[in-house]
Amino acid sequence: MGARRLFQNLAILPSATTRRSGIVSVATADANVLIPPDFATGHCMPQSAPSNLEDPRAARGLAICDAAASEAIPSNYRENVERFRMAPVRSIGIGAKSSLKASFWRTDLEDTEVCGDPDYGAVMIHLGGGRVWRNADPIPGEMGSMTMQPFETTRWRLEGMVSFAHIFVPLVLLGDVSESLFSRDFGRENLWVPMATRDERLFAAVSAVQAGLLITEPTSLLLDSWALILSEILVRRFSSHTGRHARPTKGKIPSRGTALVVDYIEANIERDLDLAELAGVASMSVYHFAHRFKETVGMSPHAYVLSRRVCRAQWLLDRGANGLAQVAMACGFSSQAHLTTAFRRHLGLTPGNYRRARA
Repeated sequence: MGARRLFQNLAILPSATTRRSGIVSVATADANVLIPPDFATGHCMPQSAPSNLEDPRAARGLAICDAAASEAIPSNYRENVERFRMAPVRSIGIGAKSSLKASFWRTDLEDTEVCGDPDYGAVMIHLGGGRVWRNADPIPGEMGSMTMQPFETTRWRLEGMVSFAHIFVPLVLLGDVSESLFSRDFGRENLWVPMATRDERLFAAVSAVQAGLLITEPTSLLLDSWALILSEILVRRFSSHTGRHARPTKGKIPSRGTALVVDYIEANIERDLDLAELAGVASMSVYHFAHRFKETVGMSPHAYVLSRRVCRAQWLLDRGANGLAQVAMACGFSSQAHLTTAFRRHLGLTPGNYRRARA
């Protein structure tokens, strides 16, 4: 019954939606599209842009991220703000209990010494502007390239105005992912991103995070999904474990497990569901559930839950529900604006226009 319901659910979605991989799937992302062109010139969204991080539900996340989630502020971020008097263009997870912490900057500081943070792998992505030099490295960073803030104090030199992003991934989470993939411990000595690295998958993942902040309100499920994706990329591609044979992650969830998960989502659609809950229902680890759910259903858990929220909202509107704020709450959206954005993206019109068209 549950498996049949799954494919009935998918059948009523617009065909373009059922084929979409979801924002947390970055393997096919186009890095040239995901970074808004205005970012490199400094015309980004204001810091007052709405964020769901103030919602207390955002403090919950998936189990594999629990130990890594904290309210700690990475020392590199704190130093930028307090010592260099810099203000981020945008940030996420800073000061909130989150396993993903990211910040986007634009500065023309010429010469700085920055302390590393022993608790975070800090990846830096050059988004636009002049060249960047690290210590005595002979190759500078240029637009589209990546490197990392070493765990020790590092000297940086910038040539003119530069736009860049910092992605802070807790070492604890990297260790958990390494254990899941390779059954190996992971420490600071295992991670290194060379200067001027160009890696399409890492750049696409960071681009997806930045673009996602512009078009959606991040839930705990989405934030932890981003953290997990970035951690896997770093462990697989930029660690001393690179090249080791990883445990297989492909394969489908058994039909009974799929049915149980689908039924659970339908029964709890109004809640801020996270991957830990859904993986528990399927009796799987979070890491393998996240990968195999997409293999089974055709979209990520986040994308599927979002599509079901939209369908529930559509069902309520068809039956004469009045207040859009109440509809949003009943379907698990964080706000009426979140409902409107998701509804329009899936169905091509706002909830209000949909209701008027059905009247």
